[in-house]
Order: sequence, then structure tokens, then C-alpha cells
Amino acid sequence: MSLPKLNVPVYETVLPSTEKVIKYRPFLVKEEKVLLTAMEDGKNDTMMNAVKQVLKNCIQSKLDLDKLPTFDLEFLFLRLRAKSVGEEVTIGLKPWGCPQNDGELCAKSTEVKINLEEVKVVKEKEHNSKIMLDDNVGIKMRYPDISKMDLEIKNDLDTGMKLIRESVDMIFTSEETYERDTISETELNDFIDSLNTEQFAKIRDFFETMPKLSHTAKYVCSTCGEEKETTITGLNSFFG
Repeated sequence: MSLPKLNVPVYETVLPSTEKVIKYRPFLVKEEKVLLTAMEDGKNDTMMNAVKQVLKNCIQSKLDLDKLPTFDLEFLFLRLRAKSVGEEVTIGLKPWGCPQNDGELCAKSTEVKINLEEVKVVKEKEHNSKIMLDDNVGIKMRYPDISKMDLEIKNDLDTGMKLIRESVDMIFTSEETYERDTISETELNDFIDSLNTEQFAKIRDFFETMPKLSHTAKYVCSTCGEEKETTITGLNSFFG
């Protein structure tokens, strides 16, 4: 006689990038093992692969995780974590403007409780994936997916340029459109190299203003007793 199966609740959330309703279940012991193994390894790519595996197991809607922007993946994982382990986490924050540290970063952390259900993906009003480089030529960018995560966290010229190249979706004029798969690497490199400083800054601004997990925490600093306000961004920040 086979053992009984436990009922697992199913929840819904709205995907930030598309506003599509996504159904998911909490992660179970088998998924916790995947996450714990990745945490022990300590490498960023191992952790992101574990997050992807957990999402693949738990999401019940049809979804291509490989093509989702990283902020969608982070948002979904945070919702999973909230329903699986608990909505509330406690993190240590060191506010700026500490009067006991000459107005610099506070020397001591203040433990602050965060409700993960209140963490949202924030998109700046002026942000746009279509960028006009001059009166006639524009470029459409796509958000980095999980395969570009390593490029996002590095901060050097070569990886930055690679991230830009791999995020180009199309180049267009008032008369023609050039899809990314019709543009050779040489043509794309030459096009990017031909940008002036102002045009390149517009593309860089796309990455700096693209949607991200964000939450503003209001709390009283345990060091100076002053009321503080800190904006927390990025998945890792909510487990610090």
C-alpha cells in the first residue's frame, strides 16, 4: 500500500515584466536541499542555478525561465521564499549619516524586520527599452536574463561592453528594422564603437534605471536613536 500524499497549497502572483498571473507552490524539503547545497558552495553562479532549479520545480504556469529578466526571477524567488519559510526576515542595516561616526556609515548594524510580501519590483518613470540615438536611428534593448547574471555583477570595461552587446534586441531607423539575429558580431561591434559619449551614456542609463527589487525600510538606529530610512535593492540584500 502506497503512502498518502500531502496537499500542497498553490498561490498566485503577478509577473512584473508582463503582468501575467503566475501560479506556484511553496518549495519543499527537496528544494531546500538544493538551496543549502548551493549556499555551502558559496559561488554566485551556483546559487543562481539553484534558484532557477527551485523556480522550475515550483512554478506551475508555463514560463521560460531562461528568457526571464533577472528582476522577474528574483521577484518570483522572493515570493516563493515568503510562502515557504515565512514572510518576515531580519537583516542588519548600517545607515548613513551617523552622528557618532562623523556623518559616515554607522559602525554598528541595526536589526530590521522586512516583510517580503511588501518588496516590489520598481521601475523608474523615465526608463524605456527603446532609445533614440539621434533623430533617425534608435536601438531597442532587452533585459539581461539569468545567463547574464555574472556580467551584471562585474564592473569592468570588457564585461560591461559584452553585456551591452548581448542585450541589444534590435537597431532601427524610420524606414528599416535590423533584428539582432540578422546583425553580425563585427557589424554590432562597429556600430557600438561609432557611438559618441552622449549616445553611449543613454545606453548605460538603460541598465542603471532598469527595474529592480526594491524596498524602503524605516527604522530607529540602535546606535544613535535617530529615525532612519534605507532603500534596499537586489535579491541578496534581503538575506544579509
